[in-house]
Amino acid sequence: MNKFIRLIAVAVMGVAVTGCANVNNMAFDHASTTLDTKVKSIVLLTVDVSRSDGSRWVPEPKIAKFEKLGATNNEGLQNFRLDKRIDATQVDDKSIYLVRVALAPGQYKFQEIFGMASAFPVHGFFDIPVGADLNVKPNSVTYIGRITAKLRKRVGNEFRAGPVAPLIDQAIAGMSNGTWDISIDDLAQQDLAFFRESFPVLRYAVIDTVALPAFDRAAAQRRWDGDKQETAPVATEASAATAPDTKAAAQKSPD
Repeated sequence: MNKFIRLIAVAVMGVAVTGCANVNNMAFDHASTTLDTKVKSIVLLTVDVSRSDGSRWVPEPKIAKFEKLGATNNEGLQNFRLDKRIDATQVDDKSIYLVRVALAPGQYKFQEIFGMASAFPVHGFFDIPVGADLNVKPNSVTYIGRITAKLRKRVGNEFRAGPVAPLIDQAIAGMSNGTWDISIDDLAQQDLAFFRESFPVLRYAVIDTVALPAFDRAAAQRRWDGDKQETAPVATEASAATAPDTKAAAQKSPD
């Protein structure tokens, strides 16, 4: 039975990245000593996913999904793996994920964050809609904000936190009967301190801040309802470059 459950989890992870030829690791790790932005720039963000009901099924982000606008093949679809053991820092008993993605310059849509909530013997799956456009500038390191998603009970026809199937698992984990309260905030002062402390390669790097726009719940609802004409918001530059003083799948199901 345990092996069967693991196989289901692997299958759903596969669905989450269906059609995507590129599943990438983070741009650098704790041991990295150099940053190379000649070909691909680096985008930084933090992700905080939580629930407050004390459930054993704690949501953990697994994949951040980006799409390069205008791309004609799967090379434009870029997924990035998240691993709590490597990418998260503990802040006030919460896991804050320090996301570091390498993207070629151009216009992208930050589609969503896929994740899991697992506690034996049930595995739940979820999607956090982001739906914001992002302009990646050449030869740059840029912070785009913190995405905070809090799971709560779904009311009426609100978009679901995850798919309906498998019925029992998704209900027990709270994904099919839950929804997300999402915010996107510019917490550069706090978050860049986390990045510089956790990754020495960033200690003296110049990092631009170009904050994503505030999360648009109405737009996310229209996308979930199937409105194909929705246009994502575009990020705007929030501040000048900052440097130290020393110079965030499973396909959507019907209601």
